[in-house]
Amino acid sequence: MASPLEARVKIRKLVLKVLKSSGGAPRTIADVTRELASDGITAEQVDSSVKALAHAGNIVEAKPGSWTLRRDKGVFTGRVSVTRNGYGFVSTPAGDVYVAGRDLRTAMHGDIVEVRLFSSTRRAQGGGPGSGVRGRGGAGGSAGPGGRAAGEVVEVTERSNRTIVGRFEKQGAVALVTPTDRRIRGDVMVDRGAFLEAKTGDIVVVRITRYPTPGRVAQGVVEEVLGLPDAAGVDVEIVIREHGLRTEFPGEVEDAAHAIPEAAPSELEPGRVDLRELFTITIDPVDARDFDDAISLVREGGGFRMWVHIADVSHYVPWGTAIDEEARERATSVYLVDRVLPMLPERLSNGVCSLNPGVDRFTVTVEMGLDKTGLVESTRFYPSAIRSDRRLDYDSVDRWLDTDRDFPDATTETLLKDFRMIAASIGKRRVARGGLDFESAEPKVWLDAEGRPLNVTLRERTVATNMIEEAMIAANEAVARHMRDTDSPMVYRIHEDPEPDALDQIAVILSEFDYPMKDIGEADPRTFQKIVEYAHTRPERLLINSLLLRAMKRARYVDYLDSHFGLASDAYCHFTSPIRRYPDLIVHRLLKAQLANALDKRPTSDMVPELEWLAEHSSVMEREAASAEDQSVRVKLCELLVDHVGEVFPGIISSVSSFGAFVQLDNTAEGLVHVTVMSDDYYEFDAERFLLRGEKSGKTWRLGQEVEVRITDVVVSDRRIEMEWA
Repeated sequence: MASPLEARVKIRKLVLKVLKSSGGAPRTIADVTRELASDGITAEQVDSSVKALAHAGNIVEAKPGSWTLRRDKGVFTGRVSVTRNGYGFVSTPAGDVYVAGRDLRTAMHGDIVEVRLFSSTRRAQGGGPGSGVRGRGGAGGSAGPGGRAAGEVVEVTERSNRTIVGRFEKQGAVALVTPTDRRIRGDVMVDRGAFLEAKTGDIVVVRITRYPTPGRVAQGVVEEVLGLPDAAGVDVEIVIREHGLRTEFPGEVEDAAHAIPEAAPSELEPGRVDLRELFTITIDPVDARDFDDAISLVREGGGFRMWVHIADVSHYVPWGTAIDEEARERATSVYLVDRVLPMLPERLSNGVCSLNPGVDRFTVTVEMGLDKTGLVESTRFYPSAIRSDRRLDYDSVDRWLDTDRDFPDATTETLLKDFRMIAASIGKRRVARGGLDFESAEPKVWLDAEGRPLNVTLRERTVATNMIEEAMIAANEAVARHMRDTDSPMVYRIHEDPEPDALDQIAVILSEFDYPMKDIGEADPRTFQKIVEYAHTRPERLLINSLLLRAMKRARYVDYLDSHFGLASDAYCHFTSPIRRYPDLIVHRLLKAQLANALDKRPTSDMVPELEWLAEHSSVMEREAASAEDQSVRVKLCELLVDHVGEVFPGIISSVSSFGAFVQLDNTAEGLVHVTVMSDDYYEFDAERFLLRGEKSGKTWRLGQEVEVRITDVVVSDRRIEMEWA
């Protein structure tokens, strides 16, 4: 019997066959459905396949509602993401296209552009650190880093950046603003009278009044002066402005939030299940301020019954309200090193919607019956009301379970021990089907009252974090499969297979490390899992995990069903964090409407036609938030190391390029040893084996090598750390 994924692939092939047989004439979904009626294909299946094929670049909408095969296979439209090393990638329906710095033309990070693929006779140059330029990309044409197709920007169709943050420098009657964000290339010229009170050296926000053209720089006016780059708080303000993050809620949004009663009504509306007497806990980081998931668990027969309760944000934030429109724009909460920029006003995120202990809260519950092996045997979904009995934190739970003592009470002890048992079984089952468990170390920078960094700790996965993660994955899958099986409109979380050429490059690295599994040309999650397991006890384990993650495509949100490579799941969604992720809020609305047979009623019927762009927008904002979070940590790591210039630290070479080697320290700070300071020899870059080799000595500096480096300079405003071999 064919798997659901195999069945979907078969239907897509049939749809393509029908469109191909039409001789180029556009066909509607109804036309295709009639052609495939004898194969038992439904209109819903055709509609889902058409969306997937359009996103993959195989077909185009010739006119509203009518589709045909794509003919202009050499030109694609997509959003360009420029790296801090000067090159970029354009996310297109046919996959990511690599664009060298010189081929970006006047495109800026975030712009919507048309990109033309290079022919196979032209090869991309100027790859990023640690990446060779070999093989062919999935979209055709010459290949760039990671096996992606390579091309050039031919037109900017939509500008993304309205303002730019940069360093102000007065030059007579005019001034230049040099962007602090290295993803934005080129200065902005500011005329006299548009300076405000800016002085040379200040960090300013400039509004663009004229975008760059070939041979002509951008022009703008200064709208805000942040101050000197080393002034308190300016470092993180720069990151916020670079990523266009919202820091304040409009007055009407705050007013609407404050108009919502703090307490949930004691009388529940019809259809909401009362679970307030069910023993319930939350487990979160010790410094968490909002709690959007809670757990209940009891033994039942030879297995367990587990309830995953998720804050019912949709009850308070319906589609089309002022709060919803602001949340929609933000799409996600952003967790910076020194603050949180929430998706929802604090009254909702930390109050009304947060599952705080001892208070009644509205939730949406996924109730699962599981056998002792972690198999989900039954599911129920319903709006509910709970009262959390315990607010627990990861550190305490890990300590109690590790020492088997000091539990707050017998009921909590029983629940936690049972939870550990069933979560381990769920995880074992997930890994057995090919799900990946990457290892990573997340830096936590501790700050003083003035925002100065004090020290860094690394947060890795623990028993307690695994328990919550397995429960959330199980709930997310259960909801996704329910919506799939009921043929309901939905926003799924998908993760596509890695490009084969990207895997070829990983194979080269594994060979350098002498790993037993070297042939990973097939995108099989189980092979990735074997690599992760083998690396677990080796010093380069975090690097190997990081390289595998880089080789894979980014998970994203879509409005059609597809698989999730990393979880080896045939249906997955994000349902468990509606306080901080907008796609989860959408899924809550859709699930509740489906349960109430109200998908065709307003306001849900107004939202459903918008799912495609909402999914894409959420994916874009998720990436911006992740980048901002990372950069806010990086700037504080740099600030922490300013006082350690001249000192020697151990590290591991995390990437290699023609201009040097990047070394990651134990605290995750990363710096560059430039080839110009490698004075003992002339070093050539071997892009195939990711190493630098001395021309005379034969000495090598290779990816993953353990080294000692001396910090020679730190430029906090540029987030740059310079090093030399010790």
